[in-house]
Order: sequence, then C-alpha cells, then structure tokens
Amino acid sequence: MAGGRCVIVVTGMLGAGCTEVAEILSRKLGIDYINSEKIIRVLASERGMTFRDLADAAKSGEIHLDEAVASVVEDYVNEGKVIVEGRSGLFALSLPVDLKVFLWAKKEDRVRMVAERRRLPMEEAEAEVEFSDAERKNLVRKLYRRDWLDADLYDLVLNTSKWSYEEAADIIMYVYNRRVNNG
Repeated sequence: MAGGRCVIVVTGMLGAGCTEVAEILSRKLGIDYINSEKIIRVLASERGMTFRDLADAAKSGEIHLDEAVASVVEDYVNEGKVIVEGRSGLFALSLPVDLKVFLWAKKEDRVRMVAERRRLPMEEAEAEVEFSDAERKNLVRKLYRRDWLDADLYDLVLNTSKWSYEEAADIIMYVYNRRVNNG
C-alpha cells in the first residue's frame, strides 16, 4: 500500500471470519488491525490496570467500557491507517472510513468455527454465537438506532459460507482499490 490513508472496517457475525480476513488484509496492505482484545489491552495499559481490574471497573460502572472502546477506535481511525475488525468495527460505522465490510455466514458454519477456534463443545459454541448476535444487535440499536443486519450500514456484505477468507480478503482489496482509485 502506498503512503496514503487506508481505513477499512471488517465487522460481522461471530464466527464469520472477521479476525482471519482482517489478518490477511493487514498482511496484504501492510497496516495494523485492531480488535476488541487489542483495544482492551490499550485501555488497561493507559490506566495501569490488569484485565481483571478493567473488567471490575467496567462492572462497577467506574469505567463505561463501550464509550472507552469507541474513543480508542476513533483515535485509530483518525490516524488514517488501520483495519478495525469484529465487534470494534461497529463503533466505526459513523466515522469517516474508506470501506465498511460486513461478513455474514450461516449459523451452523459460525458455530463450527467458534467450537474449533475456542475448543468448545458445539452446544457452548452455539450459545456464544447466539449471545454475540444479541449483543451486537443491541449495541448497534443503542449506537445508531438501526438493525445491525441492515445492509445499508455497510458498503460491502460478504457471505463467508460461500467465500474462503482469502477470497473474501481479495474481494475487499478489489473493492477498496476501485473505490480509492475511482473515488
């Protein structure tokens, strides 16, 4: 990637491959990606806290975690070179980014992926997928008063039950390059 601005959001459903696609894009574009885990590390580090301390502060209401995450996401987007992936990408939907991508996949594919990645029984993986879907739905409703599955929130929606992560990354690269070069 040239020295210019590049901000891509790769969000979607748990188990649809947001992390994997963001990692591929990061490698191809030569820019970092951020996700909830990295953002939580930044927040804990900035406050001189452990993960547990941060979690306790969030539970007690001492720290409003969603607001803190939104602020970190905004800082990274303003820097102009980042891929914001997963749940964290939902905080960037109203920010000036170059491309907003939503990854969708069939529930059974997502459950299988979560079970494999987290080494969980299928029933537990299914519960995590359902919890995540409800949580992301509620987050987008809270932030934007919209349905998180509303395709109009995104520039590109990809079904990773039909495309491999590498193919999805290639499609995103193609669309990004078309947008930047023909803007």
